[in-house]
Order: sequence, then C-alpha cells, then structure tokens
Amino acid sequence: MNLPGSSTITINGLINRVVAALQNRSDVSETQTNPEMRPSRWLRDALREITADNVFEELRQPNPPLVTIGPGLGSTMNGVASSYSYPVSSFINPGDDVTLTEDPVIFLNTTFTGPSNSSNQIAYPMDYLTPKAIAPLLNVPGGIPFKYTRFGTQFWFGSQPGQNYAVYLPYQIRHPFNDDNLLISPAYIPPDWHDIIGYAAAERGAVALRWNEQADFLHKLVFGDPDSMTKDGVMGRPGLIKAKVLQQERDRRVSTIQISPMVSRY
Repeated sequence: MNLPGSSTITINGLINRVVAALQNRSDVSETQTNPEMRPSRWLRDALREITADNVFEELRQPNPPLVTIGPGLGSTMNGVASSYSYPVSSFINPGDDVTLTEDPVIFLNTTFTGPSNSSNQIAYPMDYLTPKAIAPLLNVPGGIPFKYTRFGTQFWFGSQPGQNYAVYLPYQIRHPFNDDNLLISPAYIPPDWHDIIGYAAAERGAVALRWNEQADFLHKLVFGDPDSMTKDGVMGRPGLIKAKVLQQERDRRVSTIQISPMVSRY
C-alpha cells in the first residue's frame, strides 16, 4: 500500500510490461547497443510526455519558496533593476523545473515576513494575461500586481508593485530521472497509470522496431475510451476502458460547485 502522493515503482519495475506488450521479442532488451533502443528509454519518454500535461500529486510541490517582489527587486535589464520582471527560477525550489503551475498568490499585508507572523494576512490569487494584454500595465508604477504572464525565463507582473509583497507559486515539477542509472529512477505516477505508461512506452518501442501494425494497435489501446475523443473534461485523455480521472477530480466529485462574483482590483 502506497502513501498518498508517493511513488511506488521504478522504471525497472515497469520494463516487463513493455516486453509483454511487444510479445516478448528478444530484441526488446536493456542490452541493446544503442541506448535509445532500450525499454527504459521508451519509458522515460512516455513519462516525460504524459506527466507534462496531466496533474499528478506525486509531482506537485506543496512548499514553494516565498519571493519578495517590489520596486527595484526584479531582474536587471540594461543596468537597471526592474520592478515588474522576475526570474521564474526564483519561484521554484533549487534543482526543480516546472511543467504546470497554479496562479501565483500575493500577500497584500505589508508586514508579511512568514507563513504565521500575522493574524491579518490577506492572500489573493493573480490572474494570467497574455504578454500583449499585460503590456499596458507593466510601466504603471505604484500599484498592486494582480496580473501576471510568463515570457521565456521571466515572470512579468502588472501593474508594477508600489511596495514589497510576498508571492508564492504552487507548481508541478518536471518528471526527474537518474541519468546515471535510469533503471532505479522512481516513476512518479499512481498505480492506476502503470499500464498506461507501459503501453505508451511499448508504442514507442514498436515505432523504433518498425513494427507499425503493433504501434497502431497500442495507440488505439491506450486511448480505448471512445468518450475521450469527444467528452468535455477528458478529451484526448488516455484510458484502456475508461478515460483516466485525475486525483483532484476525484477529490471534488461530491463537492458543491460554487461561483463567486468578483470585481478585479487594480
């Protein structure tokens, strides 16, 4: 029995699934001279693809750093410290890369120095705008940055903060691997996704082995639920019989859906 949000298997533990899906062919082996012809590499690539766009609790980071933004605290551009532009890397823990994010959260109370320093903390989620839409706000000084966008390696916040604010960014990390020993790398997916990853890796292997008929069969198998091509909420999501439901969807399945009217603050 696995703990919530914890990995239960390594890449090595998934290899037999790949071999079985390719009918125990002798050339489906970790002894291949070309490393990219090994099942472990197909599993790595399948994990990279599927975890980049789907939310997995095993990869979500619940403790992101708190970052102070404010006048002159941003990235240096042309020798001048920006107030609106900040490196994405400063909002994630050292060594992490990010695939999916929630909206950044800004604390509006000016005395904020930590998670429990004050009884009147006011947290407010920012809203995403495209770079074009946020451009008019970037050079408006002295405001509260309720809008943000990402451009390359930078977050842009608008309007420019007129004082210091604490911000944090809940995010999901990019699936990590032990490049020196890929076989012992944990697969950060729940147990009900093991077969999906195994078949997805086998599909890659069938392509590499020029076994096109098997590749087509495995692709149809991975997306076995016809509703996954048409139904809102699960469109294009893998599932052998029924499209997969993510953990956060299970968590909210019996909750009342509430819509709260809001007026944007500028």
